[in-house]
Amino acid sequence: MKKITITLPPAEQREYPIYIGTDLIAKIATLINVEKYSKLFIITDQIIEGLFLEKLQKNLPEKAPFISLPPGEQAKDIKYLTKIWKAMIDAHMDRNSLIINFGGGVIGDIGGFAASTYMRGIEFINIPTTLLAQVDESVGGKTMIDFHGIKNIVGTFYQPSTIIIDIDTLRTLPKREFISSFAEIIKHGLIKDRTYLEFVTSKKPQDFTESELIDIIKGSCEIKAEIVQNDETESGLRKLINFGHTIGHAVEALSLETENPLLHGEAVSIGMVEEAILAEKIGLLPSADVKRVKELLEAAGLPTAIPEYQSEDILKKMKSDKKNVGGKINFTLLREIGKGVINQTVADDIIIESLKQP
Repeated sequence: MKKITITLPPAEQREYPIYIGTDLIAKIATLINVEKYSKLFIITDQIIEGLFLEKLQKNLPEKAPFISLPPGEQAKDIKYLTKIWKAMIDAHMDRNSLIINFGGGVIGDIGGFAASTYMRGIEFINIPTTLLAQVDESVGGKTMIDFHGIKNIVGTFYQPSTIIIDIDTLRTLPKREFISSFAEIIKHGLIKDRTYLEFVTSKKPQDFTESELIDIIKGSCEIKAEIVQNDETESGLRKLINFGHTIGHAVEALSLETENPLLHGEAVSIGMVEEAILAEKIGLLPSADVKRVKELLEAAGLPTAIPEYQSEDILKKMKSDKKNVGGKINFTLLREIGKGVINQTVADDIIIESLKQP
């Protein structure tokens, strides 16, 4: 087992651990002091309920009540948030209770938001069960739901008290989802660490050993932890994490309106290529680096081309992005591979031209 500690900025005076290893669900009672909480409540989805909930319940001191949501992005909606609140009230959860978010990124997002708002905030832990959630969503304290067709537009900054990453849950993860997760992993290398980037792109995603996968998850968590520790609420440095997400979220939102929606990582992969092209157009990124970004993502088995959406529709979705300031789209772009740069604004006509580039 490996452990990382996130220390929050001085005003918080708080830290929390991330445990990474195998068979950690069975060890949950040794990793957190469950006895100190008056009640435990589990938020999960219907797939994880069938696969792992019994194992989690068996390793808690008593059987905890739970709510099981539909799988996928559809659950990150206010109607399911109200169902969670209602279930917590019915379970007589008080301020000394603990929420256990047990699932992928959607569960961590909406479960963290429920924790941050119930009785003005109670403790929660994340047990992410997908690779994407393990390397990205579960770390950093962003909680959120989608609203009115806009992804992640309503949310809070609210940190978990512990993160438990048990890679045994990845054995049931579909291959497409596993590969999709590598978009965020590769992103961490692109914005911050060339050496890490070389490691995570040295093999096909599915060819890494269990030990190497633990090192990959640890590396991504360390990169994100370093950023979060210096900028918890995304006023500066934390914006680096948004590389690929401005265009990526817009493409993802449009795909969710079709019969063939993209996975989050697939949309981010497309977004990183498009934002690399954009960086080249404004003279920020050399063309050789744009080519390299595309090659690395394609070698991992990730998509790099925008589906047949209208550029104007993508731009319209981007205009609703929560990262925008004063009506201007605010990008994180690359200056070079391994070095991101924040707060980049680009004229609409250049964005359209970039999106139309083959």
